[in-house]
Amino acid sequence: MSLKRLPTHCDTLPDGFGQTAEFNLKKNTRAMVILNVAGFILFLAAAALVQAFTLWARPDLSGVMFSFQVDNLAQVGLLILFLLLDMAVLVILHEGIHGLCFRMITGKRPVFSLGPGYAAAAAPGIYIARGPYLVTALSPLVVMTAIGLLLISFVSSGVLFHVTLITVLNIAGAVGDLWVAGGVIIKQGPVLVQDFGDRVVMYQPNE
Repeated sequence: MSLKRLPTHCDTLPDGFGQTAEFNLKKNTRAMVILNVAGFILFLAAAALVQAFTLWARPDLSGVMFSFQVDNLAQVGLLILFLLLDMAVLVILHEGIHGLCFRMITGKRPVFSLGPGYAAAAAPGIYIARGPYLVTALSPLVVMTAIGLLLISFVSSGVLFHVTLITVLNIAGAVGDLWVAGGVIIKQGPVLVQDFGDRVVMYQPNE
């Protein structure tokens, strides 16, 4: 197999390849803290940018996108329920897009997992080339942001809050995808990536 012409994916690691990097937040507390801080900063930036877009696209709804009113405990409970539903929709769509990309690239059913503080789609046992993996990693950010901005342009004011919230949280939640994608991009030479869901391992030709 030519190292310059890797397939989009393979089931066995080619001869001459070895592990060169691993992204594993469970074993890297410092990276987890940095990503949490970066995610919060990204959330603030996304909220500001989405708000600016909304004011441009819907000047008649100024100040509506993040506004809501509660007058009693029942409404508080209903608000919490809707927020939980928004989070569920976010996770299903985000990981669903990852999973769809894995399926289209590998032809195999992805593995979904849910744990304390995380949800993941993965393709363990399959080595994916740099380009296809980057598409998989970044698709939820690109696709959901584009759809979110499109919906913001015309949905009713009652739905706007939820669409905006999902869009902003998805951007902020993609900080881990951006972190891994950045690590893949800066690698020199051929790269194969194996995604286990809770960790990502990169392989390159041995020197």
